[in-house]
Amino acid sequence: MTAMSGESNQHGTKEISIVDPLSRAMTWSRDVLFRPFDLTKWIVLGFCAWLAMLCDGGGYQGTGQWGKQRGDYRNIEDGLYETWEWVLVHWLTILTIGGIILLAVVAIWLLCLWLSSRGKFMFLDGVVHNRAAVAAPWRQFRAPANALFVFRFIVSLIGTAVVICFLAFVAFLVMLGIKTPDLGPLLVAVGIFGILVLVTIMIGFAVVGLAISDFVVPLMYLGDRGVGAAWRELGGLVSARPGVFVLYVLIKIVIAIVVAALSILACCLTCCIAALPYIGTVILLPLWVFARAFPLYFLGQFGPQFARFATLGPLPEMKA
Repeated sequence: MTAMSGESNQHGTKEISIVDPLSRAMTWSRDVLFRPFDLTKWIVLGFCAWLAMLCDGGGYQGTGQWGKQRGDYRNIEDGLYETWEWVLVHWLTILTIGGIILLAVVAIWLLCLWLSSRGKFMFLDGVVHNRAAVAAPWRQFRAPANALFVFRFIVSLIGTAVVICFLAFVAFLVMLGIKTPDLGPLLVAVGIFGILVLVTIMIGFAVVGLAISDFVVPLMYLGDRGVGAAWRELGGLVSARPGVFVLYVLIKIVIAIVVAALSILACCLTCCIAALPYIGTVILLPLWVFARAFPLYFLGQFGPQFARFATLGPLPEMKA
């Protein structure tokens, strides 16, 4: 019996535990990294973890003299019109420089997204088989990783479109408020409602990202499943046991908070060395191995088709 179960066994179905995968993930993290300790293994597996997390992670300083700052123009509208006139005069230069910067940013982002998709399978393979390898999983999981990259790209485009639409909506409200001050209270109420809608949508995208990393990638890793098939299979599991998946998400939130706290602590203890790219991933590798193993053990409880995740480690033929 388990200490905590997400579903009852009153219909004769197997109980799904949350606590058991947590404890087993802790044990597996210890076995992978400390029994025995191998610095080379840490470096290689840390590199895979760093790749996997590439795409998973401006302030305002006011002076309190708004009236004085506003005195540069007769009102805000004059300032906006003067800015617009300047843009019209220099539009070609702005488009050229902006286009170059935008293309460079998009190219770097696409490269990171592609490398991250490859890295997710590489790191997953290392955790499942308790090995540190780069070349073999890079070649073996090329097709599913590329399919995952395309899917994540589409999801990112949808998310970007949502944010752009929201920013355009905010700009419209600001302009409308400037031209018709009497509508101020109504526009504030509409703006607050829009923010709540945006937050809800962003939470939805965060859940989608969690599902991709924790379940879709492992389901694709098992073989004979594309992105669509993995999503459909995950949908069947969630619809059959929605309560346990809600509990899983809540536990993941707690884990994320603990990981963030430990990361901050590590940065303080290492004089911010743990904040450096890749180096910090290696230093905090036990956290990432645990975070990768937990959903695998959780998924391994759902039936014999997921038996590979019920017991991690090298396959018998790999030991010879």
